[in-house]
Amino acid sequence: MKYKVAWNSPRQGIQSTIVDALGPMQAQEQVESLYAHIDGFRLISTSPVFEKKERSEPQQSYSSESSYNSSSGSDDDFSTTIGGVALALGGFIILFGLFTLPTGIGAMLLGGAIGWLGWKLACWLSDRGW
Repeated sequence: MKYKVAWNSPRQGIQSTIVDALGPMQAQEQVESLYAHIDGFRLISTSPVFEKKERSEPQQSYSSESSYNSSSGSDDDFSTTIGGVALALGGFIILFGLFTLPTGIGAMLLGGAIGWLGWKLACWLSDRGW
């Protein structure tokens, strides 16, 4: 895992170095072994570096025949399905609340919350590459 180790010295100022290490203590030891000879050297902080995965778009070939393969969906099929199911469920609960007014106001609020949470979950899953 990569760690960002920040350090300070009077002549260098605040610096940071990214190192590969098994843990934060090993990352600090690596930076100390590199820069401990500098006068006034001291460690400030150590934090993990999370790398965002780059999604590569699949290359598409265009042909004159149009065929549909249900197993070759896009990367966002799962998140779209989850979001769609939650939104449909929320919409159904809102409609139920409309038909049972005035006691259905709670159902309408619940349906709105489920729909909103489903949309947020779909966005979160899509950002994570699901």
